Amino acid sequence: MKNKITADRLRLALDMNHMSASMLSRRSGVSEASISQYINGSHAPSNITAGKIAEVLNVDPVWLMGFNVTMNIKNRELSDIDPLDAELDQKISQLDNKRKKILLGL
Repeated sequence: MKNKITADRLRLALDMNHMSASMLSRRSGVSEASISQYINGSHAPSNITAGKIAEVLNVDPVWLMGFNVTMNIKNRELSDIDPLDAELDQKISQLDNKRKKILLGL
């Protein structure tokens, strides 16, 4: 794992926000494949991508990238995430691609 610090911090921020990788992808506009690579530590996000992810997760992008700064969680209630959105996201992430396409009408 080349980017362990970023991977660990991303996992922590996701957990703190009760958010899945797929939900982060949808909210940030960063592909699920890229987020997966950041979570498993095989790649690190660019500065721009770290900014997009950090904005959604309400953390300092410099912290997310592994620098020795504080996390600086912005003032936002974690309850802002609709529990139904979180539950729906979890259910969707469990579907295989065929069923996701059916759900989307493809």
